[in-house]
Amino acid sequence: MKQIALFVLLGINFSCFDATAQKNWQYYFDQKYTSLCWSGTTIRENYQRISTSGNAYDFMGLSDIAGTLMYMYVATQNEEYLNDEIKIINNVLSTAAVSKLIPGNQYPFKDDYLTWISRTRGYSYNNEATLYEGYLFRYITQFLYEIKKSGWVSRSDNNRDWYNSTLQFIEKNIWEKWITRSKKINSNPYGIFLGSRTDMASLWAFIGLVLKELTEKTEIKNQCHDVVNMYDTLLKRNLTFNTNFPDAYIWNSNWDNVEGTQGKLDPPPEIQDASHGNQVIAYIAISKRLNNPNWTNENIMPFCNTVKHVLFQKSTFTFADNVDGSASDSRPGWGNSNADGWLKLSLFDTETLNLFLSFAYQRQDLLVKYGQELQYFATLAFIEHVLTQ
Repeated sequence: MKQIALFVLLGINFSCFDATAQKNWQYYFDQKYTSLCWSGTTIRENYQRISTSGNAYDFMGLSDIAGTLMYMYVATQNEEYLNDEIKIINNVLSTAAVSKLIPGNQYPFKDDYLTWISRTRGYSYNNEATLYEGYLFRYITQFLYEIKKSGWVSRSDNNRDWYNSTLQFIEKNIWEKWITRSKKINSNPYGIFLGSRTDMASLWAFIGLVLKELTEKTEIKNQCHDVVNMYDTLLKRNLTFNTNFPDAYIWNSNWDNVEGTQGKLDPPPEIQDASHGNQVIAYIAISKRLNNPNWTNENIMPFCNTVKHVLFQKSTFTFADNVDGSASDSRPGWGNSNADGWLKLSLFDTETLNLFLSFAYQRQDLLVKYGQELQYFATLAFIEHVLTQ
């Protein structure tokens, strides 16, 4: 089997895993995806239902399945995953409404763009939010990239029409919408994207990086280029080497130096928590894959070293909460939620992959506790696919 061959190639002691390790990641994924959840429906059916809610807050949860279905399609070329992803995207887009016509919308800069508001109390309730859209649309944008790369777009007129209409929606009602609003709010186009925090800004740097590869509009390409370069400048200014582990990065979650960019200062400095750091690392991973020249192997390895030497706690087989290895008072244990970003560093370093494979088998309880089983299985399937090409 390809997966066993990969383990041997990577020098993994296969005997340390249980017998189910001989089943592939697609098997694991399908078993979980079609299992019953708390609602009495399958997880697959539940995500389809949530995608029709029109509640912007739900976009964070939907981003998990958007990423996993995309990775499963890339890894297997099974169009059942692709079709499920398209259904979810179609459902989400169909619930968008004109900003100024949404009943109860409290966003102060309502306009004619299509959008959504949060219907969840305590979370930008009755308001529009870049955060929620950024979470989901980074993976919808990447999905367009992946299906174009795979040749699916060119296989039929219907495929091409769907791709073009979805891309046009993103160009106008995601990218252009927030740039237009940022000019009104911040008197600059990118302040609303770059903000004051590494993880929130990474969502939009991610979208910009991928959208630049897709759009045929020169103005948008240039805007994407600017956002990516400003984000990379800001993040690199934050990165320093850990005094106890000088080959590993440490950084704050809010910007240290915004000079010459459109980011914002929000003191005092706060150490980056590993959970929200997932978004930063997801951006780093897609940057390396799309050959963003700002991130080379030399830049990537210290992130891997942060995983291996700082975050990973060998005595408990867990991960620390913050990138300096400290515990979090507000989010204890959440360093173990690492599927959406940190896991993707396995693409670039064998030791990091070995560590996460061991974690996946030995701490399945933590995959369940932090709701990351589907993400783990799909991401590992994707990584196996990439590494065996």
